[in-house]
Amino acid sequence: MPPLNMCGEGVANQGDLTISAAFMKLDRSYLLLVTDQADYGIGTVTLSSPPTTPHLGATSAPFSLFGLKNNMLANLIGKAASKHLHSPVLSLILIKATQLKPEMIIRTTMDAVLQAIDAVKTSSDFKSA
Repeated sequence: MPPLNMCGEGVANQGDLTISAAFMKLDRSYLLLVTDQADYGIGTVTLSSPPTTPHLGATSAPFSLFGLKNNMLANLIGKAASKHLHSPVLSLILIKATQLKPEMIIRTTMDAVLQAIDAVKTSSDFKSA
């Protein structure tokens, strides 16, 4: 069995908040890990699939294992990643920050994820649909 390798990573900072995002290439899909902690973990789990036609948006189905935290953020991230990568994306979002405004958390998280998407797209493993 081949080892799991990160094919794209991104980090974004806003004040004391640091968000890390990393993609792992799976068979015709990706695993996205996002956190504000020292280690990745399981938080809100979202499965997103790319749009079937160019003018439609991606679909996303969140399932929270530990509470209902960050469902909107998980949906947003999953849909964006799936659309940009033209593949299904399973996202594990572990954001524990509570003292910051949701807009700051969303903006910083999206910055990290978009950096990771760009890294995936420039990797030799990426094949555009």
